[in-house]
Amino acid sequence: MDTILAIKKKRENQIHMPEKYTTPYPARRIHSDGRAEDTEVLLARECPVKLFLDGKPFTTLFASPLELKELAVGHLITEGILSFKEIAGVEVEGNEVYILTLKGKHLIQDESPQPAEREPEKQIFVNSDAVFDPESIFAGTAYLESDTYKLTRGTHLAALIDRKGKLAVQIVDVGRHNAVDKAVGAAFLRMIDLSQHYMLSTGRQPAYMVTKAARAGIPLVATKAMPFDSGVEAAKKANLCLVGQLRKESMLIFTNEWRVGI
Repeated sequence: MDTILAIKKKRENQIHMPEKYTTPYPARRIHSDGRAEDTEVLLARECPVKLFLDGKPFTTLFASPLELKELAVGHLITEGILSFKEIAGVEVEGNEVYILTLKGKHLIQDESPQPAEREPEKQIFVNSDAVFDPESIFAGTAYLESDTYKLTRGTHLAALIDRKGKLAVQIVDVGRHNAVDKAVGAAFLRMIDLSQHYMLSTGRQPAYMVTKAARAGIPLVATKAMPFDSGVEAAKKANLCLVGQLRKESMLIFTNEWRVGI
C-alpha cells in the first residue's frame, strides 16, 4: 500500500512540474548601456481547449495545457451552466474535453457569451456558516507563488485552503479565471467541501471573479491584489467575505467581516 501511494504521489508531482507549463524561446536582451546579447527565456504555455456538451461544440477556452478535466468541470459550475450533479461524465482527448450531462439538451452556442450578455439569474447567496481564524488566512501567503511563476512571471494561481490553514488544492494557469475554474473543478472531482474552504487567488477581483467563487459555494476569497468596487459589492450581496492585499503582516477585509474570527 505504501508503495502504491508513493507512486501515486510521484505521478501527481510530475503533473505539476514547471517544465510542463513552459516552453523555451530565444530572445535578444538589450541593456541600457548599449550592450546586447542573445538569450533564451521560458514562456508560459497556452493552448486552445475546446469544450463539448453532449457531443456538441460549446466554447473554446485558452488556458495552460494541464488539468483540462478540472478546467471544464469548474468552468461549467462557476459560469452557472451546470451543477456538478448534472454532469454524468467527462472525457479528455488531446485539447478537447467532452462533457456528458444528465439533461442531454442545452442551448449550444459557437462562442461562450460574456457574462453581461446572459439572461439575468437569481441572486447568488453562499450558504455556509464557515468562520476562518486570521492565522489560517495568513497561512495562505506561503502558497501565493508557484515555481512556474518564478520561471516565467506569466502565470496566475488559485488555491483552496481549509479552516486550519491546510492546503487542499493549488492550481497554476496563464489566466486568473482559468485558475479559479480549475481549482473549483478539482474540488468537485475530489469531493472537497467548498463551503469549509477559502479560495486564495493571485488575481484582481472584479464582480465576475467574485461571482465565480460564489456560484461554487466558496465563503471567502483572499487575494494578494486589490478588488474592484464591483467585486466588493458582489461579495456583499453573495454573503462572501472578500480579503484584499493579503500579506504576511496584514490584510484588508472588505465584506462580511464576521467570517474572519477576530
